[in-house]
Amino acid sequence: MDFPQPVMIERVRELALADERISAALMYGSFIRGEGDQFSDIEFYLFYRSDPDHREWVAGVRPLRMFFRNEFGTEVAIFDNLVRGEFHFGPVEDIEVVKSWEGETSFEHADQMILADKDGRLAEVLSRVSRERPRHDSPEQIRWLGESLLNNLLLLKNLAARGEGAHAQQTFQFLQKYLIQLIRLADAADNHWENSAKMLEKEISAAWYAAYAACVPDLAPGRMAERLKAAVALSRKLFVELNMADDLRALLEDIAAFTPE
Repeated sequence: MDFPQPVMIERVRELALADERISAALMYGSFIRGEGDQFSDIEFYLFYRSDPDHREWVAGVRPLRMFFRNEFGTEVAIFDNLVRGEFHFGPVEDIEVVKSWEGETSFEHADQMILADKDGRLAEVLSRVSRERPRHDSPEQIRWLGESLLNNLLLLKNLAARGEGAHAQQTFQFLQKYLIQLIRLADAADNHWENSAKMLEKEISAAWYAAYAACVPDLAPGRMAERLKAAVALSRKLFVELNMADDLRALLEDIAAFTPE
């Protein structure tokens, strides 16, 4: 590999092992799955015995161009080589948070997640986590996705009817999320569930991808109505493929026919 991320990951490992304040370092994201490339972020949880200065610690990996806490509470670094890094610092007493990810996050590659584990606590927590890929196709999950889709579809119709094109376009991203997740279930391609748009072009069939692409909105005059119509058509197909409950299928038709006054 001639890109910098693997060297930077190894540097995080070295820093964590050398720093007595750090008990354990966990990596997540593309590199634990062997999918990382020159475009990938590097992402870590650092569990400490005593809290270091976070900016100073991360700057030990490479010089920083920017370091800040985003709206999700994650500390984000942009390094001098424009690689992005995400860092979560927490006391080692909170290491059980890893167990709480079970069912949402895949632990198939758990052994690759451990960069440092001086007290053995990280390995112990991971030993109690199922390595099987979480399933997302239970009737309850499918119904929840259908309900979420319908909720956003009605909201979009109202926004579009009001003439709030920019607001509708922004809201469309939520509808797109549920469409993608339902497509992944219909096409048996749910291995990137946590970030469901990731590698979508490669992991779903060309037919499903074309149907999804027809729903992607823009602000050109008349386009929003076209995209909503395509989203309704795709929703109908998904509801049939996934045997969605009759009440939700009926509600979809009512929303499709609904014309806000």
